[in-house]
Amino acid sequence: MTELEKMLKDTLTRIEQDFSRSLAAQGKILDDQQRALTAHGQSLRQLQEAISQGKTEAQSLTKRLEDLAGLYKRLELLLSRLNSSILNGR
Repeated sequence: MTELEKMLKDTLTRIEQDFSRSLAAQGKILDDQQRALTAHGQSLRQLQEAISQGKTEAQSLTKRLEDLAGLYKRLELLLSRLNSSILNGR
């Protein structure tokens, strides 16, 4: 093997090693990013579930408030009639 062939072979070997190290590093970065994306996806699903539960609770509380408002109006009417009856001596 001539000196030029040996120099080319060594250069190609170093380039191949550098390329392999670069690929391994990029593979690790991609793995880390995949884990981060998976964690973010899980967090997003948990937040969506919490939002859904919050909406359900808000709807339930809204219904209760509407029921209480209706009850208040009926009691107010009854109280007005009772007060009127008491004042008129009935």
